[in-house]
Amino acid sequence: MVPERDNGLLPLRREYTEAWRGFDRTEVRQYLDHLEGQLHRLITDRDAAAAQVATLSRELETARGEVSKLQSRVEELMKPPERLEDLDERMQRTVTLANARAEEITKRAQVAAEKHWASSTEASTKLRERYHRLVEELDKQAEALHSEHEAALKETRAEVQRLTVEAAQRRELLDNEAERKRRKIERDFDAKITAERTAHEKMIADQRTASKNQAERRISEATAEATRRVEEATAEAKRRLDEATTQAAQRTTAATRKVERLAEIREQARKNLAMADEVLGRSESLLTALPSESVLPAASKLVGGDDPAKPDPSPGPVETKAAPSPKPKSGNGSGAKATTGNGSSASGGAAESAAGNGAKNGNGSTANGAKSQPQAAGKPSS
Repeated sequence: MVPERDNGLLPLRREYTEAWRGFDRTEVRQYLDHLEGQLHRLITDRDAAAAQVATLSRELETARGEVSKLQSRVEELMKPPERLEDLDERMQRTVTLANARAEEITKRAQVAAEKHWASSTEASTKLRERYHRLVEELDKQAEALHSEHEAALKETRAEVQRLTVEAAQRRELLDNEAERKRRKIERDFDAKITAERTAHEKMIADQRTASKNQAERRISEATAEATRRVEEATAEAKRRLDEATTQAAQRTTAATRKVERLAEIREQARKNLAMADEVLGRSESLLTALPSESVLPAASKLVGGDDPAKPDPSPGPVETKAAPSPKPKSGNGSGAKATTGNGSSASGGAAESAAGNGAKNGNGSTANGAKSQPQAAGKPSS
C-alpha cells in the first residue's frame, strides 16, 4: 500500500507532446514502467524498515515490563517479618541489618538498571531518529532523481526540437543535396540519440543502484546496532536482577535458620526450667517433712510436759524463716538463661539452701514448741 505522501510520485506521467522524429513511444513507456517498478520497490523496502523499527520498539517495551515484574518480585522477597517484637534483641538486630543490606543491594540494582535502561532508551531514540533521517534522505534522493529525470527529458526534447529545426532549415537551404545529406544527417542523428540515450540510461541505472545499495546498507547497520544495544541492555539488567534476587534469598534463608535455632534454644530452656521446678518441689516437700518428725519430741522434753502444743513463755531465739526459692519465669528465653544456666546445678543449689533453712527452722521449733510446725509445713515456697 502506497502512503499518501507518495501519491505525487506515482504513477509516472506517460503523455508527452508528439514531435517529429522524437523518441520511440514504446521504449519510453517501457522505461517509465521500469522506473515506476523501481520506485515501488524502494517504497516497499522503506515501509518494511519502518515496520521492523516498530517491532523492535515493542520488544523493548516488553523487556521493560519484564524488568518491572522482576523488581516487584525482589521487593516482595525483601519484605521483613510482620512482627519483629516476637524476636529477641539479637535477632531483631540481625534482621534489621539484613533488611538494610537487602535494601542497599536493591537500590544499587535499581540504579544500575535505570542507568542501563536510560542509555538503551537514548540509543534507541538516536537510532530511530537516524532511521527517519535516512528515510527522508532516501525520499529526497528519489525526488531529486525524478526531477533530474524530468529535466533530462526536457533537455532531450529541447535538443530534439532544436536539431529538428536545424535539419528543416538545412533541408530548405540545401535542396540540391537533400537526399545525400538527409541520409547522412539521419545516420548521425540516430547514432547521437542512441549514444545519449544509452549514456543516460546507464547513468540513471548507476545512480539507482548506488542509492539502493547505500539505503540498504544504512538500514542494515541501524537495525543491527539497535538489536545489539537492546540485547546488551536486557542481558545486563537481567544479570544484575538475578544477582540481587540470589543475595536477598540467601540472606532471608540465613535469617530464617537463625530464628529456628533460637526457637529450639528457647524450647530447651523451658524444658530445663520445668525439670528444675520439679526437682525444687520434691526437695521442698522432703525438707518440710523433716522438722515435724525430729524436732517436736525434743521440744516436749525441754518444756517438761506431754502437751506438744503448749507454748514456752520464755523468749527463745529469733525465728529465721526459710528464704523463698525464686520461681523461674519460663516465658522468656533470656530470663531462663539468667535463672538456670544448667538444670542440675540450679536444683542442687536450691536443695542445699532449702536444707539449711530447714535446719534453722528446726532450732526455732525447739524454743517455741509446735507452733512453728504448722507454719513451716503449711506455707509453700513462692
